[in-house]
Amino acid sequence: MKLLVFFVFVFFQINAQVVSSIKYEGNYKTKTEVLKKLTSLKIGQELDYVTLNNDVTLFSRLPVCNTSSYVVSSTGEDICEVVYTIEETNTIIPTINFWTANNQQFAYQLGVKEFNFLGENKQIGAFYRNNGFHSFSVNYTDPFLFNATTGLSVTLQSLTSLEPLYFNNGSADYEYTNSSIEAMVIKRMSAAHTVNIGLNFFKEKYQYDSGFQSSEIPTRLNENKFLIKTSFDYNKLVYYYQYVNGFRSLLNAQYVMPVDKNQMSFYILWNDFFYYKQIKKNGNFATRLRLGIASNHNNPFAPFVLDNNLNIRGVGNIIDRGTAVAVLNVEYRYTIIDKDWFAMQTNVFVDAGNWRKTGGELKGLISKEGARIHPGIGLRFIHKKIYNAVLRIDYGTSIINGKEKGLVFGVGQYF
Repeated sequence: MKLLVFFVFVFFQINAQVVSSIKYEGNYKTKTEVLKKLTSLKIGQELDYVTLNNDVTLFSRLPVCNTSSYVVSSTGEDICEVVYTIEETNTIIPTINFWTANNQQFAYQLGVKEFNFLGENKQIGAFYRNNGFHSFSVNYTDPFLFNATTGLSVTLQSLTSLEPLYFNNGSADYEYTNSSIEAMVIKRMSAAHTVNIGLNFFKEKYQYDSGFQSSEIPTRLNENKFLIKTSFDYNKLVYYYQYVNGFRSLLNAQYVMPVDKNQMSFYILWNDFFYYKQIKKNGNFATRLRLGIASNHNNPFAPFVLDNNLNIRGVGNIIDRGTAVAVLNVEYRYTIIDKDWFAMQTNVFVDAGNWRKTGGELKGLISKEGARIHPGIGLRFIHKKIYNAVLRIDYGTSIINGKEKGLVFGVGQYF
């Protein structure tokens, strides 16, 4: 066995090719210097197909890229040329959303985001939201600001909404405003590993609007807080147009410290596990498992919410909160129309989960009380030439409580 390994090693050493040239094609909008930064394979190195595959996988994750590939050509004895090819998409994405807010107020959001600003894969975007209140957000992200693996993201926003808060004896609506400024350092450790570390300073305002009242519950809160946040992203996903294959684990941790020493600090920790598998030509199996836990303070301002647009389709708009969460989303997507620029998918799904009530016990995550199981069906309308241009429509209904059902609209795949 050792002799066989020796001969295999000698064979590959003798036949190893040296890379004499690296070229890039298809990057009409993206500057070649950006792709060079991301390329691990270098001129003068021996040809390594593992590195080649890592490079094209990394290219495929760029917002500007639909798919990527490489071609190796021999240019002489033990010398080769590598050509990377990417297929670009349109990266200027307008946002136009309409919905009915909690107070039955007609709401809309208008915005635009460029995912390949200056041809350097920088992101710049902003939106304005009106749901009876005025909100805005501005973001700038440069993933390669310092070098090929280190960047920075800055966000300034002020978001206001009417939030339902749930108490033992009833619920009440509060006008909630979160005004914040955030800076995040983005560090790509390898083709599959990325770490983000950031600091957020924010001001929270709660103003009672209507509903349940008690002398023990404040009608107004105004607090300044610091938030330290970090995330660890292990990403082995491979994209090909609307199809996704592979595994991803995204861990997020936050520690919130009030400026007022009389207020309590608390932590929030959650991990999203994703698994995707293309089935034959047109099918795509997709799953997301979220496990999360936070400080179990007995107050109505719990961080994990039960909501249509986040975890359980058809359940309603922020109908409950908790300090721990376990949610599993499973769906099967099937492409029924696939043209050069347009694709249409049908999907069937099951969303299931449970929450730990504030002040409750972890065993509440496996109890029948509070559990949700929502199967459903949906449609996806996909513009293949525009990044993340997916219009989704889902209808979910509860098999536990028949009153929980409804349509959910959104942009982008649900997960």
